[in-house]
Amino acid sequence: MKIVIDTNIVFSAILNSQSSIGQILLYSDKTIRFYSPRFLQTEIQNHISKIKKYTHLTDSE
Repeated sequence: MKIVIDTNIVFSAILNSQSSIGQILLYSDKTIRFYSPRFLQTEIQNHISKIKKYTHLTDSE
């Protein structure tokens, strides 16, 4: 199955990985393929300090 995901959905999953959306995105099996806009990586890089602040994640995580 192919699913297109919005940047806001990815941010939601990052900020709350225990949510239903977070669980689906992070732990889905290989039968689901996710696609996102090209600028997703740019958006994450632009907001990386906020993401780390709210999630207490390290760069490698």
